[in-house]
Amino acid sequence: MLKVSDLSSRFFIVAHRGASAYEPENTMRSFRHAVKLGCKAVEFDVRLSKDGYPIIIHDETVDRTTNGHGRVNELSLEELKALDAGLGEKIPLLDEVLDNLSGRAVFFIELKVDDAVKPVLEAVEDRDLWSSVLFISFKPFHLREILNYNSDAYVGLIYFKSGDGIVTARRIGAIAVLPYYRFASKRAVAFAKKLGLMIIPWTVDDISVAKKLKSYGVNGVATNKPDLLLSLEDNYS
Repeated sequence: MLKVSDLSSRFFIVAHRGASAYEPENTMRSFRHAVKLGCKAVEFDVRLSKDGYPIIIHDETVDRTTNGHGRVNELSLEELKALDAGLGEKIPLLDEVLDNLSGRAVFFIELKVDDAVKPVLEAVEDRDLWSSVLFISFKPFHLREILNYNSDAYVGLIYFKSGDGIVTARRIGAIAVLPYYRFASKRAVAFAKKLGLMIIPWTVDDISVAKKLKSYGVNGVATNKPDLLLSLEDNYS
């Protein structure tokens, strides 16, 4: 089974919402494509349906990524599963992703809403997948809640603007920071590494940018186009 620790000593590619440049994002089709390409890590977003099921979708509404309309948290699982998420794909349950891809990839699970934290933790615990999951969020209190639940869990702080994200992540007890790639300067990368943090910028779809970031010493990058960047992976074959 692939573990987060397997990634920590090598440059790696994270498939952002799967191979989302080529497949409907956050669908089983997108995740399978990424794994088939050779990605060791896949990232996806979790929200809750109206009736409390953890499902994989990025936006607050279903409008952009499906043929439906409305807020995710106002639709039941049955209503959500009736939607087409692209090419006939359905919005996956978290359970479906974990059960189908366990052992084949490390999971970067982004928590989009407060109420999703506990059910996500329970799903991971039920399958004893702690070593294969990096829980990520823009919200520090999500990460604190996760570590209060299991102090051995791996957590990472995402940020989209300059500031004290690296220091905040260190104070929380995170193992990683995930900045928007424009904030992954050579200085920021060195600072994160000095504090013992992995640094994994997002979202990089240009190989020249990825090469520059790798030269700075980042641990990996998240991309919508993993096929373009996989050749940069250490020990790639």
